[in-house]
Amino acid sequence: MIRTFGLIAVAGLFATAAHAAVTTIEYQPAEGDAVVVAYDDATSTATNKTSGNSGPYTWDEASSTVCSNDADGNEVCVTFESAGTEVGHKTPFTTNDGRSGTATIVSVE
Repeated sequence: MIRTFGLIAVAGLFATAAHAAVTTIEYQPAEGDAVVVAYDDATSTATNKTSGNSGPYTWDEASSTVCSNDADGNEVCVTFESAGTEVGHKTPFTTNDGRSGTATIVSVE
């Protein structure tokens, strides 16, 4: 799980305010351990806070979907039910490989 979410990015995911430089999201899957990822909207880079892996991402605002590659180079896309900008905002998510859970904004800097 950590490896898969290692490079998922979300700077645009929750329609982050333009002034925010880094948004940190906690992914709590329905099964498994939570993963925390920091998204730098200035560099379009996501960093997994557990593993330290980082990489670029794409964001499709129309579908609320963010895509990136996992540590093995496989594309991972996450679709969010709703967008938000505030710390504490929670929304369900699903992935292109059938997983689901809740994503929560834990900080906006």
